[in-house]
Amino acid sequence: MQHALLHRSLPLRPLRPLALATSLLLCAVPLAAQEQAEPTAAEAANPAEPGTAQTPQTPQLPLALAAQLSPSSLAGDSARKQLLTALYTMLSEHPDVRKSRAALESAGHDVHTAQGERWPKFKVGTSQGNASIAQSQKRESYTAINAEVRMALFDGGAIDAGIRSAESTEAAQGSVLYTTRQNLLLDALTALLELHRFDTKARIAAESADTIGQLTRVEERRAELGAVGRNDLRQAASRRASALAQQHALQAQRSDAMARFVRFYNYAPGTALPDPQVPTHWLPASENAAQQASEQQSAELQEIAHTIAKAEAEVERAKAQRFPTLSAVVAHTRDPKGVLYTDGTRYGLELNWNFGNGFEMRDRILKALNELQAQQAQQEAVRRQVHEAASSSWGRWQAGREREAQLSDAVREARGAFEGYRRLLQVGRGSLSQVLDAQLDMQRLMLDEADALYDQRINTLRLVRTTGQLLPASLPAQWLDQLFANAATSAQYQPGRTPAAGSTEPTPLTAVQQLPLRLDPRLDPLLLALPAYQSTSQAVRW
Repeated sequence: MQHALLHRSLPLRPLRPLALATSLLLCAVPLAAQEQAEPTAAEAANPAEPGTAQTPQTPQLPLALAAQLSPSSLAGDSARKQLLTALYTMLSEHPDVRKSRAALESAGHDVHTAQGERWPKFKVGTSQGNASIAQSQKRESYTAINAEVRMALFDGGAIDAGIRSAESTEAAQGSVLYTTRQNLLLDALTALLELHRFDTKARIAAESADTIGQLTRVEERRAELGAVGRNDLRQAASRRASALAQQHALQAQRSDAMARFVRFYNYAPGTALPDPQVPTHWLPASENAAQQASEQQSAELQEIAHTIAKAEAEVERAKAQRFPTLSAVVAHTRDPKGVLYTDGTRYGLELNWNFGNGFEMRDRILKALNELQAQQAQQEAVRRQVHEAASSSWGRWQAGREREAQLSDAVREARGAFEGYRRLLQVGRGSLSQVLDAQLDMQRLMLDEADALYDQRINTLRLVRTTGQLLPASLPAQWLDQLFANAATSAQYQPGRTPAAGSTEPTPLTAVQQLPLRLDPRLDPLLLALPAYQSTSQAVRW
């Protein structure tokens, strides 16, 4: 009888003898049933004749993958959830958003006030004084109470124009709120990418300093043996100090980026932060498509359109004020002494025509027309700005892809040159100065590549913000989760191996799941062929 461990998981912990014996005892329980269910080799070779009963065969048990969460994946998922919660909270509770929402609610109150002009108006007043009575030529004091209900029946359309003006103002404030949320989300994601940028660049500078330190120790040993002088050693020490100084400068910039991150997200992040990736279907297909989408989804154009509608309503209201107004009035006066008034209720219609001084209405109309012309001219300026933003965002995105690819190739070649000079130094055919120059070129290109990578991601965010895909007007549920869909399983950035746009790299198995050992019973054909082993249970190998 043979025993073999069949496994397909990595890494595997060695099984203790007690655990292996326990597994064999647990798996030996169903052997009696398998002995009756599984046919022998002779039975398998000679199938039963028609009419005879056949024992059903038990299907072979395959080795299944059991996914388990590692501590790193749990930490990444927790950081992603915390970041998404902070983003959604920021979009509703940030001070800028609250300020814009308060302006929107104020505009809503103006709409209610304008609509209330259609309803009757109530007025209660009192008057008190002395009056001379003509018959007796003596002065008597009086106290009168007046109550009045007035309702406008005809006003030339001024009330309707005021309602439209208030509604347009409210819609414009809604567009301002949408613009504020878009800009806030773009700034927050940019702050996150800037934090990643300086993290990466500081790590590159630290690795460069460590590499120079290793070269310095080797060169110092060679100098002690008298093989070389100390000029290259001094140059290496200078380069290492420069790399460390650059690392500290980048860490200072990272502190600024961290403070900006806390300002938007309202919490200090840990060591692991997800890296946003814009989905491919958010991006436009061409520059024309980007311009069309930006014009249709632009909150700035919507705001100026509502402002023009408000200016048109103000012009109509100014013109409507030239006509007379007709109102229904119900008034009641109470004078207990009857000095001035006789108690009673008055019903009637009042016609008022306010001419002013002859110039006031004309100037009001001309002012409203000038405001309308100014907003119409501003609309054309905003449309041109939107087209310019779409074209420039598309151009930067296209150029950024080429820059990222070229710098990736340059870093790859620079790394190859550095490794080549390093091997030549090890065999004594090169100098440390050549290796340091190659290392300096590689470090500079790696920093440029990191800038190109994160500049391209920021350009992508700006492009989708211009086309309205970053934050739709009616935000669907869990829309921002798509930005971090692959953040938990994304590999760490490594200079020189930037993936192309739209490509998906396989995630290492050990970073995502661990596969436990599972025993699978199988039949050994060699043992079955022996005449001494006629039982199926004796031919099982593990």
